[in-house]
Amino acid sequence: MDLTVAHLQALLAVEEHGSFTRAAGALGLTQSAVSRTIAAVERRFGRKLVHRGPGGASLTALGRQVAEHGHAVVGRLRAIDALAQRRDEPRLRVGAVASALVRLVPAALDRLRADWPELDVLTARGDDDELADWLAADTIDFAVTTVRIPGSRPAGVVTDEFLAVLPRRHRLGYADRVGLADLAGAGVADPGGTCGPLLAARFAEQGVSWRPDHTVRDVSTVLAMVAAGITAGVVPALAAPVPAVSKVVLRPLDPPVHRSLYLYRAPGNRYAKSMVGMLAGSGSLA
Repeated sequence: MDLTVAHLQALLAVEEHGSFTRAAGALGLTQSAVSRTIAAVERRFGRKLVHRGPGGASLTALGRQVAEHGHAVVGRLRAIDALAQRRDEPRLRVGAVASALVRLVPAALDRLRADWPELDVLTARGDDDELADWLAADTIDFAVTTVRIPGSRPAGVVTDEFLAVLPRRHRLGYADRVGLADLAGAGVADPGGTCGPLLAARFAEQGVSWRPDHTVRDVSTVLAMVAAGITAGVVPALAAPVPAVSKVVLRPLDPPVHRSLYLYRAPGNRYAKSMVGMLAGSGSLA
């Protein structure tokens, strides 16, 4: 059996909503239909992709890997569908790394829609190399990346700060700031992507080895592991939910560690240009 878009959409819905019932509601299907779809995908792999329990559903390690690729596939299909349905009405296609889609991009889009209520917006999550390809192919109008696109000058650079994330009763959580050596000694989870190499370099500048006990692929997993008391971690501030997740505390690092998010826009697109201006106006632009 080959995987279909419906299979991926069911898995991504379970990942997002944490239960088969809520995933079914989001997809407009019955709970049993979603359950059968997930079971079919698991038979294809011969391994479990979803943990099922009285508290809900969560993805296994393999499930998270499949979902990561699934996000890219579904995002590309949506972008292709948007190309096929081009209309004369105002339209903006935004691609961004996952951490920028938590708060940074949504806040700017809310302000943009307030000015242009009729604006048709498409958002897609992608890795840095995918975003560069989409922008070059005119698949998206605006991109937020964690690395510079070779041969292209960014329209703006947003500075983001890394935060220590700790179990609520962790001894380091009682301080106003958390020292890099103290955090490294407590055992940490690496949020993955370009964050790991950047953290390793910044910690090394302070004479501290960045040797995470766990390496995951997204901020939500780091937060879940910390809330469960498994480990401490580091997350970008713009990807941290507000208010903070229950059972965790967020603290600045000492000394501070920052990262950059690069803004790229298609020339001639007034809405993409406005996105840059709104992000600059937020006070986060470097």
